[in-house]
Amino acid sequence: MDSKITIINVGKYKFKITDNTLSLYDQIYCRNFKIGSDNISDCVNISISYNENHPVSASIPYITYDPNCSINTHLDRGQGSVIMIKTLLQFIHQQIPSIKEVIFEDKSNIECATEYEIQKNTKHRKKGTNVYPIPLYYFSIAFNGETWYEKHFNARQKDLNKHTRYRTKINTLLYSNEVKSNTSFIQFLEIAQPPIEIIDELQKYYHISNTFGKFFQSIPKIDRCRLVRDWISTFMFHYLIDVFGNTEWIISLPLPIVGGKRNTRKYYCPIGRITHNKTYKDFGINIENLSI
Repeated sequence: MDSKITIINVGKYKFKITDNTLSLYDQIYCRNFKIGSDNISDCVNISISYNENHPVSASIPYITYDPNCSINTHLDRGQGSVIMIKTLLQFIHQQIPSIKEVIFEDKSNIECATEYEIQKNTKHRKKGTNVYPIPLYYFSIAFNGETWYEKHFNARQKDLNKHTRYRTKINTLLYSNEVKSNTSFIQFLEIAQPPIEIIDELQKYYHISNTFGKFFQSIPKIDRCRLVRDWISTFMFHYLIDVFGNTEWIISLPLPIVGGKRNTRKYYCPIGRITHNKTYKDFGINIENLSI
């Protein structure tokens, strides 16, 4: 296996990209690209499959985070992690321009907790114990109208027809007065199945909102994890079962140029760790608010 290391500086960040090529008798079988910070080299892993020396597909087997991968400081709030992934995607496009898309599974989770719970469980976190991990994609759809990968990488489901129906259904669910008005609070409870001890609080916000989008936004940020984490997956699965799946997603290359009419609203995410595509390592991005 041949290896080549490239150092790339992007603003204040310094990345190390390792290109491993598996070949035999001038026949390339695969290439594997890894990117990391100065102290770790395998934060993000992208594999390129070859057939008769021609690249045919690219996939992200895993994304692993430890404190070095997150490149997180109090000032940039995790922005370096997104820049790291974009840097690798752009590097691969430059090296292999015939690769037009990268396939991945959205395995993102958010360790949704209150500040008190974060502080209380600090010792447990160091041992690898999570605090209320829930699918980030469901949480993000509810509060941002899109997943983390949609927001930062313009990702979509591989099945374009399915993805179009998914986007239509999200817009209807979050912004249609009719959907909300036709769902009584009792029906909402039957669908979401929240814990009985938070029903009175949810009812207060439910009745002052004429859309589900406004219902989610009306919940104070300090209370969102506590009031949403136990039922958001059940609720979203109910509405999206026929149009959404977390497998078979793609990121198209080259990455789109930032700007235009794309929604530039600040991305909301609560206090807690975010993990993507967990592997044998049990680490996450230790963030205060991933608002990139």
